[in-house]
Amino acid sequence: MTVKLNNNSNKTKASKLQTKQQGSALMLSLFIIIVLTLLGTTLVKVLSTSSEAIAQEVIGTRALMAANSGMQAELYVLFPLATDAAIPQPIGTCNASNTHGLPASGSDIPGLYHCSASTTCDLYHTQDLVNYYRLTSTGECGSSAIAADSKGVVRSSRTIQVEARSL
Repeated sequence: MTVKLNNNSNKTKASKLQTKQQGSALMLSLFIIIVLTLLGTTLVKVLSTSSEAIAQEVIGTRALMAANSGMQAELYVLFPLATDAAIPQPIGTCNASNTHGLPASGSDIPGLYHCSASTTCDLYHTQDLVNYYRLTSTGECGSSAIAADSKGVVRSSRTIQVEARSL
């Protein structure tokens, strides 16, 4: 008894199997490209958000320093240094509101460019010849020149408050 093997049928099955697998490498590479593109886009977005947060933090710190500078200037106006031995603790004037000009550019205070500071002083109580003052200072800084029509400028504002009394 002889068995005849059909080689044509094995070849046909192999060619059908190969035909079904054609293009799978293309689909796999396309999938990998899409995944890597999404990962890259996400990484760029995270880095961009991170740098914006750092810029906002730096500008916020500059605004706080501008508010501190305005407060120091206002305290100096309210409590000037004694120049006369007859008046050991002189009292200055309490300005209702005051704007302290900070330089827009130059070589004096580079950390406070594009910043402004405004202060208010309120004499809110007097008792036994002792005056009680409430001083408020607001510092505002921007990433570039602060103007009414400027767009796309990162701005930050910080406010500090001090209560003081005369001696």
